[in-house]
Order: sequence, then structure tokens, then C-alpha cells
Amino acid sequence: HKERIFYPMPPKQQVRGKKRQRRGAPSSTPPEDLIEEGRRQDILRVFQEYSSGSNDNNDGDTKDATLSFTDTKKALKELQLVGIKQEEIKAYFGVDKDDRTSILSLDADMFLRFAAAKTIQHSRAQKAFGLMDEAQKGVVVLEDLERVATDLGENLTTEEITEMIDYIDRSGEGLLTLSHFFKIARKVNL
Repeated sequence: HKERIFYPMPPKQQVRGKKRQRRGAPSSTPPEDLIEEGRRQDILRVFQEYSSGSNDNNDGDTKDATLSFTDTKKALKELQLVGIKQEEIKAYFGVDKDDRTSILSLDADMFLRFAAAKTIQHSRAQKAFGLMDEAQKGVVVLEDLERVATDLGENLTTEEITEMIDYIDRSGEGLLTLSHFFKIARKVNL
């Protein structure tokens, strides 16, 4: 029987020593309070489906339930939050990625907070992608990025934009998909 270690919930995501402020949302508002109630209920339902240690009478009480990292990834996948690594989860809760002894599982509150934050992140990435993919082609190309850079007043050369595309698009096609934007959003903590 392993002893569970609980860590305090982070007040808000931080970016390497600097607190990141968002327009329209006070910094003290936890992400689970910023998502729609239906999504919140989906997250809790999925947690209950994949969790261990919950009570057997199935009344929805998740007080003692936890999710292992393996089950957390499965649960996130069911919520269409894919490609999230264990290190990313640990980093969200302020745990060193190389620390193998601290967080062994997530309780319901931790899972809700993390999944809500990732839901918001994916929503922002989808919005950014939609703004760039003006013609709704399903991909963003060099011309889209040039237009957006110009609209934002950024003086980027075609070579600089091509270099950015090549860095993200490992296939070499010169096309950025929505999944690329999800990766970018996670990388820059959008």
C-alpha cells in the first residue's frame, strides 16, 4: 500500500519565475472556474471512470479517488486532450520533472484543475489557428503567417517565417495543422 503524497494546488500557471497575466481573467481565478459547466462535468465524469479508490456505491463521491499517470493520460485522451506528457503534468504542479518520488497520482481536484487549464489552452490554440486560417483550409501556410505578422506590425522576413514553419513542421510540407498549434500552445504556455 503506497502512501499518497498531496501537494497544494497551484494558484495560477507560472512561466519560469514570471507570473503570466491574462486579459479578461483575474489572476486569482482558477481554471476550473473559467470553463463551461458541461465541460466541468465531463472532466469529473471521466475522472470517476478512470479513477481507483473511489467508493463502490457509485454515488459520484470522488473524495478518496486518484488517477495514476497512466490513467491520467487515458482520461485526458478521452477528453480530446492528447499529447500531454507526464513531465508537463508534473511541471504544472511545480514538481521537478526528474523527481520520481513526489506526485504518484492525481486526485479529483488536481485532475479537474489540470484538465480545465488544458481545455482553455486548446481553446485558445483553436482560436489562434482559426484567425490565421482565414480561408478555412484546415492548414496554415506561409502566406497566412505573413498576413498575420503584417497585421500585428511585425517586420518578419519570408525567410524568418519559413524557418519558424520548418522548426514546427517536421514533415517538411510547409503546412501547420491544428495539432501543431496545440504543441505550440503547450510550449509557450498559451
